[in-house]
Amino acid sequence: MSMKFFAWLTTYVLIILCELGDKTQVAVLMLSSSHPGKKWLILGASALALSCCVLIEVTVGATLARYIGPQIINKATGWVFLFVGLYTLGSHFNIRQKIFPRQQKVNNHDITPNFMDR
Repeated sequence: MSMKFFAWLTTYVLIILCELGDKTQVAVLMLSSSHPGKKWLILGASALALSCCVLIEVTVGATLARYIGPQIINKATGWVFLFVGLYTLGSHFNIRQKIFPRQQKVNNHDITPNFMDR
C-alpha cells in the first residue's frame, strides 16, 4: 500500500468516525426531512460548506506548520484539548461551586461561615 493511499484512507476513516452523530449531520437530517423535494440541493450545499471548512482547516494547519512546526502544534493542541475536557468535566460536576462556595444571604444576613472570625 502506498503512503499516499494510506494517508488518504486514514484521513477518510478518521473524518467518517468523527462526523458520526455530529450536529452537522443532525442539521442536514432536519433540513432534508423538512424539505424532501430539495434533497439534492441540501446535499450539494452541505458538501460545499464542509469542503470550505476543511479548506480553511488545511490552509491554517499548513501555514502554522511552516512557521511553528508540527511538534509544537501537536503539544499545544493536546494541552488545549486537555483544558477543554477538564473544564467541561468541572462544569458538569459543579466543582467550582464546591471549591469556592458563594456567600449565601438570608434576610440580608451572611450565613456563609467566615473562618477568619474563629
